[in-house]
Amino acid sequence: MSQPEIRVLATAAGPGALVDIATALERIWTAHPHVPPIERMHVELAAGEIGANIIEHSAPARQVWMTMDVAVFQDQVHVEFTDDGDPVDVDVEAVSLPDDMAERGRGLALARSVLATLSYSRDEVNHWILVSKPFG
Repeated sequence: MSQPEIRVLATAAGPGALVDIATALERIWTAHPHVPPIERMHVELAAGEIGANIIEHSAPARQVWMTMDVAVFQDQVHVEFTDDGDPVDVDVEAVSLPDDMAERGRGLALARSVLATLSYSRDEVNHWILVSKPFG
C-alpha cells in the first residue's frame, strides 16, 4: 500500500536548505517507522548530496527555488527534488568516484551507490529522482 506523494519542503536553495531537508526527512521517518534505519540513512545521504549540488551549482547569480516531494511505499522510498536553477550537464549513469586525492566530486557517485535509482531530467525545471533500494 502506498502513501500519497507529499511536498515536504519548498524553500530557497541556500545553506539553511540542508537542515530543512534533514528535518523534513526526520518527520517522514516518524510517520513511517517501517522504513529500516539503513535505508533512512541512505536516503538522507543521497538527499543531502543532491540538495547540496542544487545549492552549489544551480544558479550562482540568482535565487533558486527547490522543492522536495517524498512518497513512502511499503518497500521503497521515492524522493523528487525540483529546482528552477540552470540546466545541469550530467550523465548520472556515468558518474564514478574520483581518485583518492580529489577534494571534490564524490556526491553523485555516493548517492548513486546507495540508491536503487538516481536520475536527472529537465523540462522547465530540473528534476532529480531518488529511489531507495527495496526493503521489506
